Amino acid sequence: MAISNSLQKTVFTPARQKLLVRVVAFVVMAIYTILTVFPFYALFVRSFVSTKVSTQLWLWIPPGEELHMGQEVGNLAVFYQLDLRDFKEAMGIPQTEFLMARTTLKEVSEEYNVPEEKIKDYFKDYYLFNGWITLLKKTDFFGSLGRSLLITVASLIGITVLSIFTGYGLAGLRRRYQMAVYNLYLLQMVIPAMLILLPQYQMIQWLVNIFPGYAVQGSFARRALQLLAIILINIKGTAMSTMIYTSAISAIPRDLEDSAYIDGASPLQYIRHILFPLLKVPIISLIVIQLPAVYNQFLEPYVYLDPANSTLLPLMQTVAGQFSTNYQVIYACVFASVIPLVIVYIIFRRFFVEGVMAGAIKG
Repeated sequence: MAISNSLQKTVFTPARQKLLVRVVAFVVMAIYTILTVFPFYALFVRSFVSTKVSTQLWLWIPPGEELHMGQEVGNLAVFYQLDLRDFKEAMGIPQTEFLMARTTLKEVSEEYNVPEEKIKDYFKDYYLFNGWITLLKKTDFFGSLGRSLLITVASLIGITVLSIFTGYGLAGLRRRYQMAVYNLYLLQMVIPAMLILLPQYQMIQWLVNIFPGYAVQGSFARRALQLLAIILINIKGTAMSTMIYTSAISAIPRDLEDSAYIDGASPLQYIRHILFPLLKVPIISLIVIQLPAVYNQFLEPYVYLDPANSTLLPLMQTVAGQFSTNYQVIYACVFASVIPLVIVYIIFRRFFVEGVMAGAIKG
């Protein structure tokens, strides 16, 4: 027994125990990292997988497939979302010529004296890169991305500023009207968004139609007012933001505000120079929660924005295809829309961590 205890002490020395803990921690973190990164990796790979084999699991970009001259123009137009005008222009075929849906590429080559190699060169990248070709060349992806970023930034700034003022006005809930207003904000938690969609839409349409130029399709005024409507919907007071800032400001000692007023500070100066720095944690917390929700909005942009003025998610619906679902384009669009959020996190991760950890350690 004594020999066994001695052997156990020799094998499990403090140094070895510490090493074992490090190894286990490394393995756990490695597995967690793989599980976290794998969906993004799989999404990237899927953006190169043709709809034809989209039901199969691919862990790497599949090999390309050689184009068969027996394929029909109509099928290519449907499954690849091929623009026949671009195809005829590249092949030197007059735009006035009508290509039947059942016409094969071989028949096109023979009838219009187009070399087969020229047709194959035109389609050589379509099997793997059709999703990215369609997304970047045939859609307003960058315009939709810019509008999504504009709405997200303006909405987050607006909801942060207005929520702080709301929380400042309701802090402490010392009066009866403050409690009544606070309860009205909380009431939004039990009201479904679809229930107020129609009256909200009618009210906003009545407001924007007051401005001249809104009725003109494609005008700058119409585009700007539609984007402004989305931003106003996003920055209206929510139950979450009201609860966060009301409780956070209520926890700040009242003596701090009284001291600022004694020193001659105005309410705006108190909010700007004292309250804002003390609200770092709730500000970052709310931004982390609201950022993906606002960036990935679908319902409001789909309802209020014209197709030529849409954001990313409504655009994603339009690129799916009219007669068939082009999964290659959908996956490419989803992956491209995720990249900005990843970049924002990488750039500002230090501020997110500092904001969340601020006040966690006393002293």
